[in-house]
Amino acid sequence: MHDHPRKPGKYGRAFDWRMSHGTDPLSNEAALGMSHLGSSDFPDILEDFLSISRKRQKNPTALARLQVHMLEEVLNQESAVKHYRERLADLESKKEAATSEETQKEIRFVKGQRFFHRMYANAIRTIGDGIAWRAFGYDRAAMRLLGERETKQHLSNEGTIQELREWSYQFDRGSGIAILNALTNCLAFGDVTVVGNDGSIEIVEVKSSKTKSSRKVRQRQAMQEVVANLCEGEGQNEGRDVKIEILPITPESYLSKVEELLQTAGERGWAARRITDWLYIEAFDFRELKTGEEIKELTGQTREAAIGEWERRGDFVTDMNTLNVISYTPNSAPFSIFPFRSRTCVDLLIGAKFYVSFLNVSAIEREFTKRGWTVQKGFEALMEEKSKESMLEVRKGPFYCNVPPGDFMRMQIETLRPKTLIDAMEVKHRQGPDVDVGYLLALFQDEHKLWN
Repeated sequence: MHDHPRKPGKYGRAFDWRMSHGTDPLSNEAALGMSHLGSSDFPDILEDFLSISRKRQKNPTALARLQVHMLEEVLNQESAVKHYRERLADLESKKEAATSEETQKEIRFVKGQRFFHRMYANAIRTIGDGIAWRAFGYDRAAMRLLGERETKQHLSNEGTIQELREWSYQFDRGSGIAILNALTNCLAFGDVTVVGNDGSIEIVEVKSSKTKSSRKVRQRQAMQEVVANLCEGEGQNEGRDVKIEILPITPESYLSKVEELLQTAGERGWAARRITDWLYIEAFDFRELKTGEEIKELTGQTREAAIGEWERRGDFVTDMNTLNVISYTPNSAPFSIFPFRSRTCVDLLIGAKFYVSFLNVSAIEREFTKRGWTVQKGFEALMEEKSKESMLEVRKGPFYCNVPPGDFMRMQIETLRPKTLIDAMEVKHRQGPDVDVGYLLALFQDEHKLWN
């Protein structure tokens, strides 16, 4: 069994936590924070925020009012995080910190509280991500491009007042949905994004200083590249030629089966099922299971019965845990748009529920072969090469194609069927020798049908 790396990605965000390994127990800090958050009143607030963002997704006024409440909540969390950070520094500076059991107990409590408030603020921002995804019509290419830079999003920064004034002005214009970027994880360019009633996109950068540092010049150039990509469908991004194309594909997934497992887990602590020849899912509810040992004992025999044959015949299997995508990644849709009940989405956002996805990569490679494709280089070989661009290289005749890491994450977390990816490649293959060469951000025409 192989797992994906558990390190934070290059997309710096206010909440950048990752588990070290899919089967490792949580750190005390994370376990205490998640336990407190899951048993508090805050999930009810998150559920209300998420439900409103879904129900009123076409109502700019309702979304503006919602953002005001979200803003207040995030400011409170940032203030609490600062308080506990300073308290932690004070405790750790004491001479008796290393030997006093009472001081160590308080340090663990403070770390748990700090994690609690950081995670809650991240959940609110992920609801903000859902507002952006819906406003953009679930345009995955746009979300990918707009999220590809580092940002800290702290609302306590002095520039927030100017950003709020600009956001209020854009809302008052009445031309569409105005989003305060600092209330999201996915909008990393500019300070305010406006999605017009006519489908237009405006990214506004608020000038808080007249200085012209090289960093600001680079940011402005990157923003221009993103805007060009969104407007023209092609351009430069991170030093490479990028083309956006809408493919006549209706994506298919098994998310409805995942929701069933999560509901069962909420009733008895866990549930597991081999969904296809390439996918096995284990779902858990932290509030019903007390220890990592209990999880291992419950899942061992079931897992062996369901997927033991994969390893016995030498298939390459990799696992991924949804706790690792609570913090931002551009390769996976936010849980706030998953087609689950609002409370189930909230439970995933705060780690009260999670699922582990076991992907039989060898079975996926066989699926490509059945459809007439030749695997030039497999997943295992590319992992050993530490490839960042491709996890599978395939060809059909003279046409070569790469499957990027993001598509494998989609298969694991979003349970996207390999058939969808193969269908997309078939479309490009049928375009013949005039097919575009380069980095393609493909959109599925009916992507919106997957999400809420």
